[in-house]
Amino acid sequence: MWAKNKQHGFTIVELLIVIVVIGVLASISIVAYSGVQSKARDTVRSNDIAQVKKAIELYYVDNGSYPTVGTDNAGYALSSLSTALVPKYMAKLPVNPLVGINNYYYVRGTVVSNSFGLLVPYETKTQCHMGTNNTVGWWGLASC
Repeated sequence: MWAKNKQHGFTIVELLIVIVVIGVLASISIVAYSGVQSKARDTVRSNDIAQVKKAIELYYVDNGSYPTVGTDNAGYALSSLSTALVPKYMAKLPVNPLVGINNYYYVRGTVVSNSFGLLVPYETKTQCHMGTNNTVGWWGLASC
């Protein structure tokens, strides 16, 4: 007798469908993972800036005023506080976890006595500032 010729395997269409489905699932996973990473970096930023705020408040308790950097009511890179805060109040100043540089900003106010603000550059949340007696006028942003 003659053996029947049975073909085993998948057709090209079936293989293409599987490849497309795997590609879609992979892209969804990557996007979801990216969002989780952004939120994690924002959490690091919030924790870092809270530590800086505490260090500035400790400086105020010891010195009776907030650290002076340049002109009051003008924003300066947080790194300009290094001599005032490091190492007595903090081991080191934080850096932005995404870019590895310090792009947080500090301002000391004179309009409202004994005030300061810190600019926080978030990825997933609205950029905002925090501090003591800070005003919306600084950087045109709301408080955190």
